[in-house]
Order: sequence, then C-alpha cells, then structure tokens
Amino acid sequence: MSTYKEPIEYIEQSINSILNQTYRDIEFVIIVDNPDNAEHIEYIQNRISGDSRIKLSINEKNCGLTESLNRAIALARGTFIARMDADDIAEVDRLECQLAYLIENNLDLVGCNMRDMDENGNIIQGAITRYPTLDGIIKNYLKTNSAVPHPTWLVRKSVYLESGFYCDFPACEDYEFLTRIAIDGKRLGNVCAPKLRYRINSAGISCSKRVSQKTSLYYIRKNYLLQKKSNLVDFQKFLLSEEGKRKQEGLRRYYEQSDKLKSFRRSKKKLAFIILGVWTFINLKEGRTVIANLLRERILQLRNRKHY
Repeated sequence: MSTYKEPIEYIEQSINSILNQTYRDIEFVIIVDNPDNAEHIEYIQNRISGDSRIKLSINEKNCGLTESLNRAIALARGTFIARMDADDIAEVDRLECQLAYLIENNLDLVGCNMRDMDENGNIIQGAITRYPTLDGIIKNYLKTNSAVPHPTWLVRKSVYLESGFYCDFPACEDYEFLTRIAIDGKRLGNVCAPKLRYRINSAGISCSKRVSQKTSLYYIRKNYLLQKKSNLVDFQKFLLSEEGKRKQEGLRRYYEQSDKLKSFRRSKKKLAFIILGVWTFINLKEGRTVIANLLRERILQLRNRKHY
C-alpha cells in the first residue's frame, strides 16, 4: 500500500480490512509517499505497536505511485505480493480466495471483481464489475483495455523479478505491466466474486490528466496488438510525433465535448444532449473510437458471462 493524502478514516478502514483477513500469514508493507504528512506517519506507527506484521517505509520526497509501488515490491519478502489502495476496503476473505484461485489454476497474477462505493463507504447498488476470469479471454480483452483491476492484484513476486517492475506510464502503469507479462506468456485470471470495495472519487480527474492517460493507453494498446512491448523512450518520441500530437488534440477536443454532454445530462437538457452527442460521433474520431471500444468490451463481457 502507498499513502499520500487520503483521509485518516479511509486509511484506517483500508488497513483494518487487510489486518483482519482470514489469511493471516502476511507482511503488510506501507509506503508513505509524503514525508511531510505527519498525520499518516503517526497513525501508521501507532498501528505497528499493535500488529508487528506492518512494515513502514517513508519516502524522502514525493515519488508518485509507480515508484512507491516499486519500492514496496523491493522491500517485500513474501512469495506473493498483493496490491491494496489506501482508500479501498478488502472483503475479509479476499486474500484467501485469490491465493487459492491462483494456486488451483496455476496462475501468475490474479485479480477479482469489485463493488463500487461512494466517498462515505456506502455500496452503490448494482455497481459490480464483470471482468473476464479466464487467461485467454483476459489477453483478448487487453487488446481494448486493462482486464485485471490494479487495486485487486495478487502476483507471484517472481513475475516482477523476471519481467521487470512498473514503468512510469501516465496512469497506465498497470495496463502496460499486464500487456508486458501477457506477451511473456504469464497466466492471468480474476476471481469471479467481488472481493474489494472500490471507493469512487466524485471529483474525478482533470481534462489534461484524462488526455495523458488515454494517450498512454492508446500507445500501449497499439503495441500490444502487434505483440510488442512498450517502453518509455519510444513513448516520449511518440508524444512528439505527428501521430501523437493528433491523438492528444483529438482527445482534448473529445473530452471538452464529453464534459458538455455530462452537463446537459445532469441538467436534463435532452435535445441539446442528443444534438451534441450526434455531432461528437460524426465529427470526432475519438468519439467513434470510444463507442467502438465500449462495444468490443461489451461483446467480450457477453462471451465471458457463462463463467459467472
């Protein structure tokens, strides 16, 4: 787990959900990625006095999630490494179920489905993910998007040692890692049952961050379709290329229109919503791409339904 500026009540719920797991033989590595956050440090240090399984490490400066996770992996001594976000809640048998599923199916990395909850911890009814469960379907799904939710991962540490740690692709370090190990022939899976409660951030992310994230995803996906591993040097070249510039501009225009569509929908301006939606689909390639990807994901979900 890596913490940055999450409210203490979130961190308390998240830590408790791991320490109270039915699977008890764990080492809980927590990285504080803000050395000036005295509240986090004091709280976690106090928790250590009550449970020696917690191992605290404080970054000398803010490094970001990717580097913090790499540090945690290097510090971890276990054969298996589980991910946990500081604002989510694991179901009490999450680790036990995932470990059993990984061993039974001879997998290298396993995730699970999730229930969405609001910022107050209330379950959002009907908001349960339906990720594919089988290795072959997951690898096919990766041609469109990530297929194993990062906050739920349980991974053999040997996979990180053999295939490399995370690369700092903007908001897509998990997707790049999955495509990389899929190309390496590692076996992937998801526990069908939702074993994590995922906290939705109502504030969302800025347009510039969405553009950065989706540009990364586009580059990684394009390489994966060619069964080619991505790397940061070539990604930086891509950003400066004509194709990269067109992609970023197209995404920027699309998200500007998307925000307007959401505004019309919230204010129940149906006619304006329909007109702008049709205009966006006809005039913006990114609008058509988003819909095409959603349709592909839906088809893959339907193919996977028989396994639920």
